[in-house]
Amino acid sequence: MAKPTDSAGWDLRALRIFSMVARSGSITKVAIDLGVSQPAVSRYLSLLEKQCGGYLFTRNGRGMGLTELGRQVQPAIEQVLESAAGLNDVVAAAHGQVTGTVRIGTLPSLSNALIIPLLLRLQREYPAIQVQIVESAAGQIESWLAHHEIDIGLPYRSHDALGSDEDVLLRLPSYLIGPPGDRITADREVPFAKLDGLPLVLSRKPSSVRMMLDEMGRRHNVNISVSVEADSGFIQKQMVVRRAGYTLLPWHFVAAEVERGELQASEIVQPSVLRIVSLMITDRPTQAVKVVTGLLREIVSESLTQLDARPPGASR
Repeated sequence: MAKPTDSAGWDLRALRIFSMVARSGSITKVAIDLGVSQPAVSRYLSLLEKQCGGYLFTRNGRGMGLTELGRQVQPAIEQVLESAAGLNDVVAAAHGQVTGTVRIGTLPSLSNALIIPLLLRLQREYPAIQVQIVESAAGQIESWLAHHEIDIGLPYRSHDALGSDEDVLLRLPSYLIGPPGDRITADREVPFAKLDGLPLVLSRKPSSVRMMLDEMGRRHNVNISVSVEADSGFIQKQMVVRRAGYTLLPWHFVAAEVERGELQASEIVQPSVLRIVSLMITDRPTQAVKVVTGLLREIVSESLTQLDARPPGASR
């Protein structure tokens, strides 16, 4: 390839596209995320490669991989992008505004309780902040965050998986969910031992809740029997409605159905099964990300009773 060209004209969009392709390994995915054509993404990469004087990517069996030159320039490009984001924050603050896009990865069960109130607050108080919401299982959320595909992640975590410095947003007791008239879920509380052999409808592994239940079952000699694996909370609830099994869910996710008499819910005790919601953020948060995390904390603090949640520092 030709010698490097004059570096005075670095294109931030080209640098950003390089960063996205380097993390995702896919031109197609980046094109979809940006809402542009694949040839447009390729043109930006070609422009950057011409400026750098060499190929930055090579195709492999898993998609796009970085060349040696690509690996060498990646840290400098990330630093430029971080500085540009910091400049945006300074300019916005000087004008009394907070702007930018914040990408949040959340569990579907948290959307109504946390994300909808968050979006409403942002519309009223920070209309210049744009938010992108994606829903998935906890493992996928952590992967997105590691690859800088989202800025904030809200996965479930287990006690054993928690890091010493992990930011716990809240702790949600789990309820055994049964159909109307069911004897096992008729009382306000149900001992963990009662789960022994029950046909459960639960998420697939490596769901942190599923793995925690298996570990607790081994520890307390309780047979955790999973009859159906489904990551969808809707499917889990509907299987219970149709008397095809039981499931475990936090209170706020079944409150409406319990009030309508479609489901019964009994809090699991002796021991409790706590779902820990961790607040995970990118390693280079913008001012907009900091604002959104602050609002999330406020919403959680105001909604502990409604969520039937224990404060972040509560014990097991």
